[in-house]
Amino acid sequence: MLKDVLKILASTPEKVRREIAAMSPKEMKTRPAPDKWSVQEILAHLDDVEEHGMRARVAAMIEQDEPVLLPFDQEKRAVDMEYNRKEPRKSLASFARQRQANLKWLRTLKPAPLKRKGMHQTVGEITAGEMIHEWAFHDLGHLKQILEVKRYALWPRMGNMRAFYKLS
Repeated sequence: MLKDVLKILASTPEKVRREIAAMSPKEMKTRPAPDKWSVQEILAHLDDVEEHGMRARVAAMIEQDEPVLLPFDQEKRAVDMEYNRKEPRKSLASFARQRQANLKWLRTLKPAPLKRKGMHQTVGEITAGEMIHEWAFHDLGHLKQILEVKRYALWPRMGNMRAFYKLS
């Protein structure tokens, strides 16, 4: 199963690159709704969380005995790190570089270290293997989010065909 997770992690940067290839800077800055992130913010988040939220937690569980894993308040971090001011294509390039290095590292891990545990302050006990699965789940959620931003952009130009759909 880890092999499938690593495939998801390996494919994410290119999938994101394809989805944003034709987007203008203005389109990438546009939030589809006040409470939803823009593509620019999503890319800045992926770059930021790659090291601080994902690799760091897995490494802590592998290198330490049951470390305490702090929550990652992504909404606060988005404001503090000014995700809305980051250059989207630079964020993607940095994310892709980090991901390449992280995949190289993840592929060296043997089964035993994946069973090592940490104590997440919000959800309790988790293993390194579970965190790696969450890493891929997280990627897919943000890919979906990017597609949603693109759907929202099409909505106003659909005329009466909007009757067949509901935006969430």
